[in-house]
Formats: sequence, structure tokens, C-alpha cells
Amino acid sequence: MSVIFGKCRLDLQPILPDELFVMENRLNHWQADQKAIWSARFIGLGHLMLHNTPQSLAEQLPYYQPDSGLTITADARIDNREDLYRKLDIPPAERLLLPDSLLILKAYEKYGENCAEHLIGDFAFAIWDKHRQKLFCARDQLGVKPFFYYCHNNLFAFASEKKGIMAIPGIDLKINKQFLYNQLVFPVEQAIDTTLYRHIKRLQPAHTLILEPAKKNLRLQRYWDLDVHTETRLGNKSSYEEGLLYHFEQAVECRTRSSYPLGVELSGGMDSSAITAIANNQLKKNGQHLLTFSNTLAAGITDPEITKLDERSYIDAVLEFNDIKDFIYITKTAFDHPIDELNFALEVNDGLERWNPLWQIPIKKAAKSYNTRTLLSGFPGDELVTYRGKYYFLDFLDKKQYLNYWLAKKKYPGFSKLEPFIPHQVKYQLSKIKRYLSVFNDRHTRKAFDQFNIPSYYKQHLRDCLWLDPMHQEQFKSYRHFQRYRLLKPQVNQRLESETRYGIHFRTEPRFPMADIRLAQFYLSMPNAYKYEGELSRTFYRNTVSKYLPPLLMQRNDKYGSVAPFLSQQKKITEAEIARLMSQIPKTSFLKNKLVHRPPVEIWLWLIKNQDWLEQL
Repeated sequence: MSVIFGKCRLDLQPILPDELFVMENRLNHWQADQKAIWSARFIGLGHLMLHNTPQSLAEQLPYYQPDSGLTITADARIDNREDLYRKLDIPPAERLLLPDSLLILKAYEKYGENCAEHLIGDFAFAIWDKHRQKLFCARDQLGVKPFFYYCHNNLFAFASEKKGIMAIPGIDLKINKQFLYNQLVFPVEQAIDTTLYRHIKRLQPAHTLILEPAKKNLRLQRYWDLDVHTETRLGNKSSYEEGLLYHFEQAVECRTRSSYPLGVELSGGMDSSAITAIANNQLKKNGQHLLTFSNTLAAGITDPEITKLDERSYIDAVLEFNDIKDFIYITKTAFDHPIDELNFALEVNDGLERWNPLWQIPIKKAAKSYNTRTLLSGFPGDELVTYRGKYYFLDFLDKKQYLNYWLAKKKYPGFSKLEPFIPHQVKYQLSKIKRYLSVFNDRHTRKAFDQFNIPSYYKQHLRDCLWLDPMHQEQFKSYRHFQRYRLLKPQVNQRLESETRYGIHFRTEPRFPMADIRLAQFYLSMPNAYKYEGELSRTFYRNTVSKYLPPLLMQRNDKYGSVAPFLSQQKKITEAEIARLMSQIPKTSFLKNKLVHRPPVEIWLWLIKNQDWLEQL
């Protein structure tokens, strides 16, 4: 895992080394194993290295290749290395220790701007092409690796964390008011390319960015999507089970490549439990061992309202079934007070963000203490590969079995069977009317509208980021379109990216086997009927991985989540503490003494530190 950054002057004035050192110093809050800067005239690239894979131990970035005139900086783990060896004609003697960044560079030499189409893994990189005078950047298909950029007033800059860009003197940090107001309404929705700062953007997942400084031209292009039209045809059901298991095992195996202790977030659910078993088997073959990290209850907690949500019995069953001796039970939060926790989140996220996975902090903190530089996660299994078949009856529409569609039993609430028949634009306009007539909104939204005095323009556009998303508009075209949207919707990317940002702070790289695009595509292309068969949820997946799961997990049909330590400590932000925070906000602020049912305290904390924006709001 690495942090990358760079700067380019669109007026072609020279970049001074000190300008890049400013970015480097701010980004190196986690004390990188290695750091370096490269510059030439008006372009400069930087790199902060966390050694993890065997190939990274001798990797030097940024890397300049004199013959081709190419320079690369990359935060990348490439998982289809064997495939690329063949495509790029790499001799066997060079393969084992070839860094992932040089694989990317060789792919760019052969395929040019189409190189990202040939890469599988988690990556964000930038290549300066001296001969073509352009900067080529790309981000992985699901956006696990962060990539923020700024293009304003003759300056282009990028970094793995916003703080690298924010460190540049004179940068325009005007607030994106729509983003800020979106944060006030529950549930929060944010466009996938936006941030709290108007001029700091995200490079979207599965996109490339091409900058031609001399022409002041910036192009964005999508290079990948899930195929929703192809159905895989195999001989029988067992062939699909074998195929899914093969792709699942490969997705886990390729993510165990590390020269350091490897861990897994074991929650007791079916996804993390199967990943734990497969990773454990793989590591044992190589004479290594797996370390598991689990949120659970401290000893002595007897309150049945809390203990019923504990996953300890399932976690214990997985450990015993796989004979895993090295495990860590985490029974308390990383901070003594939730205000400290929220302040830490603001620091990690450089302001407000859609996702703050606070339950992740104790796990990543513990992983750092064991020098565990890789943490496998079961997310986002629920979104596609182990989806529980919710709204399965959409498949009947694909088959034009309308009677079956209307008669099908709804297993879960929250879906109107009329919805696929209502034109998207009609639903969009109805949503605007609903927001205007706040009486029809849920109570959280009504309180936000009433107490935060959101200006009418921003109120009307609160959900535009959702409604104007093309994939959201297409989700009812077929059952596969619906499944594709579940995996590629902004919330999934925003969580994957946020976990990587927290990982940077704790020198730990999160890896997500369930986000492997080969596994996701195989599952999506399977016959739909297999995805919702049986009385138990996830029946097909359950049977596919049965050899890896203990009987207790094979029988369960629920999941509480891994938040037990937080429930047991009963630490809540009191109204008195909120009032103390509010006293630090000027009396002129419309936020003064305004309390909502679910107070977004992190917003108030941010405003206290950024009071110059209060008058603008």
C-alpha cells in the first residue's frame, strides 16, 4: 500500500522541489517506510511507500524509465499478474520480483490509454508520458484505492488523501454547499465524484483521467462496467457451484500476497467466515499462519438486550472448525469518548464524508499493534455475490411472467411492485414534490428541514446525486441491472475508499475478496434462479462454500453485525455535551441551539474548527 501525489502547472511554469515537499510532509502523517519525489519542469510526482507485498520490498517509486520517457507513481496491487505475464511477454526469470507498478508501466507501453482495461486488482496511479506530453491517471474498477484531484487556476494536483492537496498554499477551498447540506439529512447521499470542497474532486472508480497541460485539456473516461447482458451457460447446477467456488478461492488467494502477518476481520457472518477458512488453508500451505480480529463483548456483560447481538458463538465456531489459534477479541472502542472518535474521523477524512466506519478503528488499531499489514474483509459480499435474494421477483419481469411477478411473496419490506413501471422522470419529480411538502418526509428529514433552515435551492437538490445517477435510473431494466447497481452504487465505493483511508493511518491495507470483478461477473452472469432459491437466504452460496463453514453457520439465517463492543460501553453524547459544543459556535449561526433527533455532531465539530464558513451558510 502506498500514498501517491503530484502537481502540474498548466501555465507550464517550473515546479520547485519545495512545492512537492509541502505535500509530502502533510501526507506522511503515518511515517512511510520509504519516500521519494521526482520532477521535470512543470510536472512533479511523489510517493510514500508502505512495504507489504514481496515485490514492494525492492520497489522504487516514482520510477523513471529513460528509454520510453515514462514516469510512474502508483498505489497498486495487481491480482492478474499471471495473465499479464503472458500478454506482455515477460520472461519467467523476471516475473517473481517484478513490482506491480512496472507491470502497469509495461501495460501502458503496449496498450496506451486502454491499459486499465487489462488490469485487475486495487490501484490508483499516475504516469507522466514525456514524449506525448500528457499525464495519464487511472483508478481501479470499484474504487478501493483513493484518488483526489484539483484542477483550478492553472494548477492540477492529485493525492491519495485530500490533505495533500489542502496543504498547497493558496489552494481554493470553497465549500461545496450541496455536499454539506446533504450531510444534514438521513440517510446521507453524495455524488460519487464530489467532496466537501468544491474544487477537490474524486476520480470515479473504473475511470481514467488524461491531462494535457499545454492544451489545458482534461478528459475523463470510463473503461469498465459489469456485463448485465450475458448469461453463462454450463451443463448443470454443480458446474455453477464449482465455478463460483473456484472464483471465490482465487479472489481470496490472490489477496494473501504479503511479506508481513496477514489478518482477517472475522465477524461471524458467512462471508468473513468463508474468507477466513480459505485464507487459513492457503497460508498453512506456505507455512504461515492467519490472525483474526473480531469485535465482541467483554467478559461479564449479561444484559440480554446486548448479549443477543453478540457474534461470539459464531466466531468461536469458525475458529474451532479451522483450528485457528491466533485470534484477537476486541472488547472496547479505540477512544475513551465518542467526541474524540469523531474528531479523529474528521482528521482522517479531511472534513466530512459519507462514510465514517468507526467500528473499524479498533480493528485497524489492533492490526497495527501486531504489524499486520493486510486485513481481509467480507465487504461487499452482501451487495452481490452473497446477496440474499431481496426483490427476487424482478426476475419474473425479465421472463415476462407477470402473474408470477404480482403473486410473488415479498420477503423484505421497502419495495413497491409498481416501481419498475413508473418512468424514472416521474419518480424524480415526485421526489422533488415530496421534499417541497416536507410533511410527507420521514421525521429525520423533517427535523433537518425545520431546524437547519436549508435554503430552498439546496433542499430541492438534496437527492439529485441519487436520481441523476445513470445506473440508478437503469436499475429496473432487469434483475441483473438491479444487481449491478447494488455493487456499483456510490455507497459501496465510498465505504471501500473510506476503509482504505483509515488503513493508511494505521499502516494496514484492507483487501476485499468479495469485490473481485472476476468473481462478481461470474455470479452476475449465472442464471438468476440460483440466486434466490431455497428458504434460507444465500442458499446457493451457502452450499457452494459448505466445506469451509461449521454446522452452526450453515444453519443461521440472520446477522446482527460486529458492533458489540460499542453497545456494551453505553457511551453516548449527551445533550449537555452537545450544548457545550454549541456554545463554541457564534450566536449568529443558524445552528445555534438547534438539536435534532440524530444530531450530526461531527458537522458541529467541523464547523467549530471552520467558523469562517458559518457566515456563508
